[in-house]
Amino acid sequence: MHKATKISKSCRMCCRHFGTILSRENHERQEHHFTASKRAQMSTGFSPHNMLECKGSQELQRFADKKIHPASGSQRAACVAEIDAFLQLIQGCFPVPISRVIQGGSYVKGTDTQGCSEIDIVLLSDVFGSVNHSKKQLREGLEALRENLKRTSQGNRILMGKRTSLSLRFNYLCTESLHSHSFEIMAYYDVLGPTPSTDLKLHLYRKLYLCNDSDEAQLCALALLPYQVDFIKASIVRVKELIRLMIHWFKTSFANPTEENKFRRLPSSYAVELLTIHIWERAEKPLFFSLVQGMRAVLKLLVRYAEIDIVWHSHYHRKFPIFVKVNQKHTRPFILDPVNPTVNVCDTCNAWDEVAHVARCSLLKPLFSRVRAEPPWLFTSDW
Repeated sequence: MHKATKISKSCRMCCRHFGTILSRENHERQEHHFTASKRAQMSTGFSPHNMLECKGSQELQRFADKKIHPASGSQRAACVAEIDAFLQLIQGCFPVPISRVIQGGSYVKGTDTQGCSEIDIVLLSDVFGSVNHSKKQLREGLEALRENLKRTSQGNRILMGKRTSLSLRFNYLCTESLHSHSFEIMAYYDVLGPTPSTDLKLHLYRKLYLCNDSDEAQLCALALLPYQVDFIKASIVRVKELIRLMIHWFKTSFANPTEENKFRRLPSSYAVELLTIHIWERAEKPLFFSLVQGMRAVLKLLVRYAEIDIVWHSHYHRKFPIFVKVNQKHTRPFILDPVNPTVNVCDTCNAWDEVAHVARCSLLKPLFSRVRAEPPWLFTSDW
């Protein structure tokens, strides 16, 4: 679930927060001796038999079919049935009546991979809509759900994650094909309802912009999850294939954080999805294209991350006052959430320099050896 947290100005070594990204980077150099050579050492971690070792499009496609794409056919149908039944169980275990359920995550959007299947669940209840509602009630509700789930017949297939203040996280093992799904469950009241008017959405944007409580803003923004899902789901199948390759690249190309840089945060999967869609749009939305060319274009843009400046206007217009204010003050990299004009999705990452370094190293791998930009990717020739 994408969190609108401004990690970009927090030190990846000690978590100290700064007013600007530049002052954070200066602090890392001076206090933690985070030099270019140290960055290279701490960022790169290509897994064995990496897809970047593939030689050409056909070998990449075979690799993707075998190692990245989720199960299809009867296996997928069995998985869907199991997840649907488990979602019913979750609703039955929640201690208060539920008015509506919102679903998100890569599994719902169709961008899940064999190694990364995320399912985000938002349980909406009128109980949390009273004037006296508190985060304490939300925490108690999620804690009760946690205990109730552990006592069910499915309890031995649930691996609970670390407790967080506003969500319940766990991995759920699917028996049919022995893979797991990463669940994150949150709860709140139904801020917008199932079919909100434009005015109600604009009112929510104003509320989010003026909100000084980051937890409250995060909870209110849950109402926008269906629109985030729809934005990604609308992509053609080939774009989702490219998104899967990029998500796999992020999972298999970086060194794990150590005790020294344990506060390092890479871009969210939502940021990766949006960046990939933007690159495809820059190529004038081809229906069929080379995945090698597409990956190369995304990686080349990541190398030039300081130039990333992406905005869509499907949910708010160019003259909407909040968009104008946010756009005037923004720093790059900048990907404005297409359904929430108050959030730069790049702000959840404090390691864009590491992303650029790993992208640069990746472009030197066999997959891109002697590859040159071809139509419709010629715009990358200047990169």
